[in-house]
Amino acid sequence: MRILRVGVAAGLVAAGLVAMGQSAPVSSPKQTSDGAPGAAQGAGAARAGGAANAATAMGRPADANSPEQLGRSALYKYLDDIVAKDEAVRRSQIAGITTRAQAELRQQEVRSRILDLMGGGFQRTPLNAKVTGSTQMDGFRIEKVVYESQPNFFVTALLYVPDGQGTGNWEQGAAKLPAIVMAPGHGASGKAGDYAMAATFARNGFVVLSYDPIGQGERLQYPDPAKAAAMSPGDPYPGVSLAQRPTGEHGEAGLQPTLIGDAVARYFAWDGMRAVDYLISRPEVDAERIGAFGCSGGGAMTALLGAADKRVKAVATACYLTTMETLLPSIGAQDAEQSTPGFIASGFDFADWVELAAPRAYAMVGTVSDMFPWAGFLQTATEARRFYSLFDAKADGTAFPGTPPPSQMAVPPTPTGPTMNPDTLNVIAEDSPFQVIAGIGGHGNLRPLTSQIVGFFLVHLAGRSADTFVAAPAPPAGASPFAAPNVPAGALQVTATGQVATSYPGSETVHSLTLKRAKEKLPQLPVQTLLQVQTDVREVTEAEAVPRQSKEPEIDPIKADGSSTRERVTLSVAPGIELPAYLYRKNAPGKHPAVLRLRNDLEAPYDANKPEDIGELMAQAMKNVELLAITPRPSPAGAEETKATILGPFYLTELRAELVGKTILGMRVDDVIRAVDYLAARPDVDAKNITVVASGHMGLVALHAAVLDGRIKHVTVDHLLESYRSLLEAPMPVDAPQDILPGVLEKYDVPDLVRVLGDRVTATDWLAGTADLSGK
Repeated sequence: MRILRVGVAAGLVAAGLVAMGQSAPVSSPKQTSDGAPGAAQGAGAARAGGAANAATAMGRPADANSPEQLGRSALYKYLDDIVAKDEAVRRSQIAGITTRAQAELRQQEVRSRILDLMGGGFQRTPLNAKVTGSTQMDGFRIEKVVYESQPNFFVTALLYVPDGQGTGNWEQGAAKLPAIVMAPGHGASGKAGDYAMAATFARNGFVVLSYDPIGQGERLQYPDPAKAAAMSPGDPYPGVSLAQRPTGEHGEAGLQPTLIGDAVARYFAWDGMRAVDYLISRPEVDAERIGAFGCSGGGAMTALLGAADKRVKAVATACYLTTMETLLPSIGAQDAEQSTPGFIASGFDFADWVELAAPRAYAMVGTVSDMFPWAGFLQTATEARRFYSLFDAKADGTAFPGTPPPSQMAVPPTPTGPTMNPDTLNVIAEDSPFQVIAGIGGHGNLRPLTSQIVGFFLVHLAGRSADTFVAAPAPPAGASPFAAPNVPAGALQVTATGQVATSYPGSETVHSLTLKRAKEKLPQLPVQTLLQVQTDVREVTEAEAVPRQSKEPEIDPIKADGSSTRERVTLSVAPGIELPAYLYRKNAPGKHPAVLRLRNDLEAPYDANKPEDIGELMAQAMKNVELLAITPRPSPAGAEETKATILGPFYLTELRAELVGKTILGMRVDDVIRAVDYLAARPDVDAKNITVVASGHMGLVALHAAVLDGRIKHVTVDHLLESYRSLLEAPMPVDAPQDILPGVLEKYDVPDLVRVLGDRVTATDWLAGTADLSGK
């Protein structure tokens, strides 16, 4: 089922829309520079993290053109082609928006549909905020804050409060200050990694709330209790994750919400909105002057918050925005909170996050050598600028004297240093609601852009010129400009133990909240007919193959003698996807039963060094059974970057599929139906006597295929997931992504498949959701 439309009337995010602001034009130069080293994330931005860390020790697959990666590469190309088609439709829709009224309608529809994709909103509950300590620094103080974004779901944060500028007795009418919500990139240290930038904002008169996202800093969802207990109590970051790193934490936390039709992004977005609630509760903060900033993974959180909450009046998103069409072929799908199922299939792209904020002030921040493609960054900037101009012509700027008409204009040059608005040749005023801030270097290289980033907020929140920017104090003579800040021990640790899990025993996690959510959300399903289950399977898996519509396969004889034949068969199962299969048959007249065997690894049993496997398959064929062995896509299976070993080898591939409205399981079901087409069409096969044999993940594929294809007389499966309900309840699933189906528990469960198949299925050795589903 292709969505490819913007839904309506699912309800708006609690914050809604905001009115357009007006301000006077100020000229600004095309090129800018910092007079002194800034206080932003350093050149390498190691602690800013990357939403997809480039080749790491955690494991990136071999070259895409290597033999073992060809199947995976073909699958990616297939999915990327879908992206290209969907994005072409989207571009046409956006091009047709030429008035503010049309733009506002688009915003309402996109916001409604995205909220629906995420699973809906939350109810506001008491924050129960506490300050657990305070540290005075040079020019500001740091308060340690903990609050509950949901009941018993704790958020750890640091509040930076500037000295002077009206600070003092806030209850008696002193001037209130603008404030910034800051989310860190995917670093294990969480909020502590944003100290330098937060301190710079504070020195420039902003109150800053820097918080730990889920799975980072003091908010590990899967802490290793043995390792945590062995570490020193004085260590500011004592948490050790069973999911290995933040992206592993996010991936694992995202699995189970998906099963009930939610996206883990809803939890991340809500944490940001509650950060705004906390800032508004502070007497120092002007509730009408709140902004948001984040880089990398923090940029993703900032994009979510800026789109969702109208109280955020200025947004700067760094090293995250690009286009899906350039991102996926380069570094692939990103983590679960950035890959909501159905996002691309619904007609959305990165630009929608920016455009949902219009006409509120927005700065896109990027670097030319970022792993998030620069070309996509510029495409998004160009589109967003036009969209913003429908609200405020100032966003489009004014042409330089003598500038040729747009049809004759050259492409703006690639920045060679800090640059304002490189997406356009027009002059953009300092107070324009849409700004593009660009620099050189790789992911997270924001230090050279610090004055531009802070200057954006000075203009749009503080009502000051960007020229009033106050740089961080220069480091001592001889010290590295990237040296760790001189912060007193413990100043950046909020909880007593350094982890919410151990400081607040029994506190909620994403998993425990998902279980509670499931009790409220999942229906009591009636006993369903085969037809209803077939309909639900089609909808949930996105399987598309219709029996008897396959193309003719290619057949390559491998070995033939007087009694038997072994052939390599190439099946065309989808555009650009050809799967190798091996057929074993006895050379005997008449029609014979057929067995379709699904394997995780197709090539191993046909290796000359593994005669025992070949012998087993030939032995079946000699019983007058036509045996076809196949590995559903990708084949060969290949590999992907490993975010955490518990996620297995298909986590990012499944996210990629879900974005375009596909699933790995559903595509594999299509492959099985195509293989059955081939067997049923053979003149030597009894089309009424086809059996499918599979184990593990492939066993679950076989069950689904048998429900959809009545030509499968019987399925024999073993060692597969006993139920999605048990996977939902498992504290920490292992190797589950290739079995994940968005919203499956809203429609059916594995026992329903078994029930409607009746005596067509033989199943043994079921695995609970707590088992290692890899079968190792």
